Parts: sequence; C-alpha cells; structure tokens
Amino acid sequence: MTPNNLFSLISRWYIQLCIVILAVWVSYYHSLDVPFYLDDFSSIQENPIIYQWQGTLQELWNFAPLRIIGYLSFALDYQIHHFDVTGYHIVNIMIHLLTGIAVWGLLRGLMRTPALAEHLPQNAKIWLPLLAALIFVLHPLQVQAVTYIVQRLASLAALFYIASMASFVQARLASTVTPRLLWSIACILLALLGFFTKQNTATLLLALLLIEFIFFPKPLAYVIRVVSATFFTIIAAWLIIVYGFQQHPFSLESMQALTKETTAISRESYLYTQFNVLWTYIRLFFIPIGLHIDYDYPIATSLLYDNANYHLIARILHSDVFWSMIAHLITLAVGLLTIRRFPLLAFGILFYYLAHLVESSVIPIRDVVFEHRTYLPNLGLITLCAWFIIIYLGKLHQIVALAVSLILVVTLGTATWLRNEQWRDPIALWQHNVQQSPNKSRAWVILGKHLIQQKKPKEGIEALKRSVTRITNRDGSITTTYSIETILNMVVAYKMMGEYTVALTWIDQALRGELNHFNRAKFLVNQGNIFYEQKRLAEAEQAYRQAIELYPAGVSARANLASILGTLGRNADAEAMYLEILKIDPNNTVVLENLAKLRSSAQVPSMNQ
Repeated sequence: MTPNNLFSLISRWYIQLCIVILAVWVSYYHSLDVPFYLDDFSSIQENPIIYQWQGTLQELWNFAPLRIIGYLSFALDYQIHHFDVTGYHIVNIMIHLLTGIAVWGLLRGLMRTPALAEHLPQNAKIWLPLLAALIFVLHPLQVQAVTYIVQRLASLAALFYIASMASFVQARLASTVTPRLLWSIACILLALLGFFTKQNTATLLLALLLIEFIFFPKPLAYVIRVVSATFFTIIAAWLIIVYGFQQHPFSLESMQALTKETTAISRESYLYTQFNVLWTYIRLFFIPIGLHIDYDYPIATSLLYDNANYHLIARILHSDVFWSMIAHLITLAVGLLTIRRFPLLAFGILFYYLAHLVESSVIPIRDVVFEHRTYLPNLGLITLCAWFIIIYLGKLHQIVALAVSLILVVTLGTATWLRNEQWRDPIALWQHNVQQSPNKSRAWVILGKHLIQQKKPKEGIEALKRSVTRITNRDGSITTTYSIETILNMVVAYKMMGEYTVALTWIDQALRGELNHFNRAKFLVNQGNIFYEQKRLAEAEQAYRQAIELYPAGVSARANLASILGTLGRNADAEAMYLEILKIDPNNTVVLENLAKLRSSAQVPSMNQ
C-alpha cells in the first residue's frame, strides 16, 4: 500500500473512530482492577443511597439533585456489578472513549464553520480533529477523571458538555429544518444531562455563545438578540437550580450557600490561590511530570506580597500571585485579539478559562487543586496543540507535522499506560504522592492504611505518625492532633500486631470525643473485633449491636454479629443476618463462605473484619 493510499484510508471517518477506540483500549485496558480510592468509599461503597437504592429517582434527587445523573449511573452499576470495581471501570472507560469521540465530532464540525471552512487546507480539516481526539484520550493528565471511579462525575459531565457543543455546531451548519431541529433537541437534552451531572457545566451556555461569536460571525443586531436570549436562559437555569436546592432565588443567603463548598477559605484567598493553580494545571498539561492525587498547595492570602515592611513596588515585584494574574490577563487578551485572524487559537484560550470558571474562580472548594478538574478545560489546550501542529508545522512540511504527531501520541499513550499501572498499586501510588507532597497529612494517612491492609502494620504506623498535626503554642508547648482516620488505622494496626490493650486505649480515646454516628460505629466495630479475639463474646455482641443502632446501613457490624451468633449456636439468627447482608452486597465472599459453613455446621464462621 502506497503512502497516499494509506493516508486516504486513515482519512475515512470510521477508520479514525477505530483509531481512537484502539488508543483508549491500549492505554486503559489494564486499569480494570484499580481499587477504590478516597471519595469512592463515601460516595459508592459506604453510601446506602447506592447499595440500598429502591429504583426511584426521588431517592437520588434528595441525596444530590445537581448530580443525580452521575449518582444514577453509580446506582445502576451497583445493580449489575455490586462492588466489583471492574464494572465501574468499564463504564468510566466507555465514557472517556465517547468523550474523545465527541471532541472529534466537535472539531470536525468547527472545520466546516464560516470562520474556518474557506481558510484551512483540506488535509488540516481531516487530520486536526483526529489529533485533538487522540491527545484528549491519551493525555496522562486525564487519567484521574477516568481511573478514579467517583470522578466519573467529571468525565460524564464533560461528555454531555462537549457533545452538546458538537450538536450545537451541527444545528448551526444544518441547511434544512429537520436536521436543524433534531440537532437542536440533542443539544438541549445533552445540556440538561450535563447540568444534572456536575455543577461545572454551568458555563455551557457561555461556551455555546463563544462558539457562535468566534465561528459564526454576525452583525451587531444578531449578536444583541443572542446575548439577550442567553441572559434569560441563564436566569431560568438559576431559578431551576435554587429551587432544586429548596432555596429562595433572590436571597443573598441562598447565593452564598450555593456558591461555597467550604467556609474555611475566603473567596478572595481562593481566587488568589487559583491564579497560581491554573498555571500549575497548564504546566502539568505541557510537562506532565509530578502528577499525583493529593496536592499540598499553599493558600494565597493576598494579591500582593504579604509583608508590611515592604513598600508597594517591592510588594508587587515579590508577588507571584500578582504576576500570575497579569500573565492570565495577557493570555486572555491574546485570545480576544485573535478571534478573527486565528479562530481556533482564540477558542482554545477562551474556552480553557471559561471551563475553569466554576472551580477555579471565587467559589471556594476545600481542596484547591485536583487533576480531574482539568478534564473538560483541557479541550482548550488540546485544540491549541492540534492547531499548532497541523496548521503551522504542516506549513513547514507535512512530514514534520506527521512525525511530531506520532511522537506526541506515542509519548502521551505511554505516559498514560504507566500512570494507570501506578494506580493499580495503592502503596506505590501513595508513596509517590508523599514524595511529591511530603507535608500532606491525608496522603500519609492513606499510605498508612494501605500498608496495614497489606499486612505491614509497623510500616503503616510509621506512615500514620507522619500524618499527625503538631501545633506549637505560645508557651512553647506542643499540641498534637490526630485525625479520626489516623486513630482508626492505628487501632487496626495494633490489633493486627496483637497489642489489644493499646488498640482499645485508642478506641476509648476516640469514643470519648465528638464523633458522628458513622465514625462512632466504625470504632465500635473495631472494639467488637478485639473483644471477639479475646473471647469476650458478650461484650463483642454489645459493641456490634451499638454500631448497628448508630449506623444501620453498615455491613461489617452485621457480618461480625452474625459470626458471633453462629459461634454461640444461634444459627437461625445468624443465617437471617447473613441473608440480610447479601441483599446489600451479594458478592461478599466472606459472608457467602460463612453462610455455607453455617448451613453445613462444618465449622464456626470467621470474622468479616
């Protein structure tokens, strides 16, 4: 086959789709066994809304009205896969693939718009969408939104967002009424699905407006009509959102409640911090070295250098926040000034900032930086890269553009494969994390937890000790603060080593403090486990029953209580409790084995732990 014949074959739309599918499979096929991490536990595995879902949307709406589509997908996953991570990963990877195809479709549509159709060579119109789609699906910065299961919320929202934009472009390009109507309906439906998947899709209407202005230039009167229609649509969307949260639509308190995830960081500090965070995201896109889950990022408290002894000029010169802001403003100015001459450049820049508007502006979020937040905005930078390689390097020589494209795709694909391989090993992943952010307490806690789970309690305790917060008081004394998660894992580690007295001391200390029902139940379960191993069965039974009373949806307390009942010869009660657990988690192997043992009366059931 000659090179021309090969290029002709690859230029066909179905072959390009096959290439995107192959790229996703090669870079993600080995990630199907990646375990649950971080919020996966609270949002899925330990969330009764998921595993006790009765099939009504009202339950999910009451739990998370503006994320109901995402949580509906988790609930449906549970109905099919229960807590087998493979099924969740298959769905996440499929969403990632469809999002990559949506990127390909969006760029193919943009190639036909009035701003580009007559100004780009035919080869560019064929290859630019494919390269953009491949960069999107293969970039390692996208991994967290795909392999971290609960961040399906980010990737699914991006799918609806980008597919809605692609549908909008097709509606604008349609020459007859029927396809225009169908694409318009698709655009609206996808937008609604996005709005009820994650709040960062709130900028979608502005993104459609951006496409309209850049790629479909019109007279001023038309622009005024479109802006007016968009304004009233945004007002309508706001009313739907506030009523969905049962808030008053014109109350300042309601606006505060809906636009603050935490009160620990002021709006000003969060904005100043995001000026630096955005450059970190951009650096990670172009140089994806040092990727990790849990960043230890400094909070900026002032726009200028915070030292009263410095005069104004010195405070400006020493302020990284101020210069970050200036650099952002210059970049935005480049985007605005190049709308007519370089539409794709303008779109890439302006879309990047627009897509970050919800999570990287004045709406404080507890964690100021997370890689999955870049999943949708990266479309802007990806568009810039594809534009530069295909258009500008293509002008030098098409072979140069092809070589750079191949090197880039292979490099990104390899990096993503390696990043997914790291996600498969929790200890390796968190050891890498603490190397990158050694002062991040939560990372040490989770590393300690995984070391303990791998039967390395002494190493786990050493990691947990690194998570302790020490505050020096005015009198020189030091106050040591342990997180609930740290204490809980200490208990498990000391129990594993047989140091029951130490473990029970930690439990007593925790139970004397202020705990919510969920955490108190966890400590009671561990207390019951220790009592069981010490043959203090009556005390173990009491601890488990208290845990169930506090948190009826818990599985461990019920499973271990059933084991106690079986040990005491109360087989009917034990069997009833095992069957109750299997309604929640039908694939729980320990419970299934214990139930079989109980029915055969072959031996005493073991603990679920």
